[in-house]
Amino acid sequence: MKYFFLAFVIAYLGVVLYLYLTQDEKIFNRKCARAYEPTIAKKIAFKTSDGVLLEGGYVENSKNVPLVLYFGGNSNNVLEFLDHIAPKIKEYNFIGFNYPGYANSKGTPCEKCILKYALEIFDAYKPEYIMGRSLGSAVASFVGANRKVKGIVLITPIDSIINIAKSKYPFIPVSLLIKHKFEAYKYLKNIKAPVNVLLVKKDETVPKKSIENVFKSIVNLKEVEVIDGVGHGNVYEYKGIEKILLKLLKTLS
Repeated sequence: MKYFFLAFVIAYLGVVLYLYLTQDEKIFNRKCARAYEPTIAKKIAFKTSDGVLLEGGYVENSKNVPLVLYFGGNSNNVLEFLDHIAPKIKEYNFIGFNYPGYANSKGTPCEKCILKYALEIFDAYKPEYIMGRSLGSAVASFVGANRKVKGIVLITPIDSIINIAKSKYPFIPVSLLIKHKFEAYKYLKNIKAPVNVLLVKKDETVPKKSIENVFKSIVNLKEVEVIDGVGHGNVYEYKGIEKILLKLLKTLS
């Protein structure tokens, strides 16, 4: 019995150590954010205050229309959204940048630098609206809590990396292990601008409890759209997704 208990403890500590050492690649799944050359979006770059060059794109659908700053998910190249979805939303222009270490962006991803650079990008381009998907919903919420905007659209939002990890690893002390927390629910409580949300009916990544926590934290919720037939990872494959995003943007006004 003693040897069994000892083996259990060693195995448990091994799992804890493995999760701690591999958390960066799980939180920032940048291997899936492969390099992409846009055909519609114009490639641009942003140099951060500490000299990191971020790859980005700009879509000008029309003159004198509002600008939307877009933040992607943890495994996405934002240029794909800017090239495939943004050009179909004619009433708005779009801009976005890949996180450090993603695709052709330089640097290494981390919570502190991503949030810092997000504010720098906002200050440089002064968009009227912010849109964020999955991990990007936490980044968008952080910016919205620290800058004045007309409205925010959150797509398949998260409440925090910690709470999502707790649902996957209930017997692991993830609160003590996770370095990049992205506690969106805290940011949401400080957003005065209206917020619209897009959910998928069956989200295989974000647990129901986390989604409920998102809604509890939003001060000025205006619209919620729920779509079926797609999941968290392929939400943009939904037929007519651009019409839904357009509606969510327009109802913020």
